[in-house]
Amino acid sequence: MKTGQTAILALLMLLAGPAFAQDIETLTATCELCHGPQGVSVHDSIPIIAGQSPQFLQKALRSYQRWDRPCVKTRYPGEGNSGPRTDMCKITEGLSGEDMQALATHYSKQAFVAAKQDFDEALAATGAALHNEHCETCHEGGGNLTEGSEPRLAGQWTPYLKKSIKYVPTGEHMVPPMMEREVSKFSADEIDALMNYYASQQD
Repeated sequence: MKTGQTAILALLMLLAGPAFAQDIETLTATCELCHGPQGVSVHDSIPIIAGQSPQFLQKALRSYQRWDRPCVKTRYPGEGNSGPRTDMCKITEGLSGEDMQALATHYSKQAFVAAKQDFDEALAATGAALHNEHCETCHEGGGNLTEGSEPRLAGQWTPYLKKSIKYVPTGEHMVPPMMEREVSKFSADEIDALMNYYASQQD
């Protein structure tokens, strides 16, 4: 059986099975169907999870399991986009606490590789000022923070970030109250500037 077919079978078994500790190879095979080898996504709608802090990764998995994040349906983005249609809430449904901890530890140890994406330098400069004023308190180092429970934003796929942030003001993406207040104040142009700033950090 081909590797891709094996991974898809593992995913289907995971969705159907109860929460019990699984080996890391099975767990990562499922994750990497979408997030790519070692968690370095090459799809702009899917986040890079490599190099994120273990605290953030574990928090994110638990949030999906509790439906504290939007669970958007998508397909495995492989050849022909022909994989099973699923969402992160479904995938985390079958994970035990040990599984989530193992995944968080594993992917936190992988090297973050910034997404190569287009950006506008002028907008990036505006976004840098906005970040310093509104976001730096939690997302330190210009969004390069890789410690604590907040995600690294610098170098992340910005179509994914933009899609995620739109659910913050609606309450569908649960975030700290301070972040919800700040995001709700941003205009569409300001969000675009922030996205260009994060996209510009590709080193």
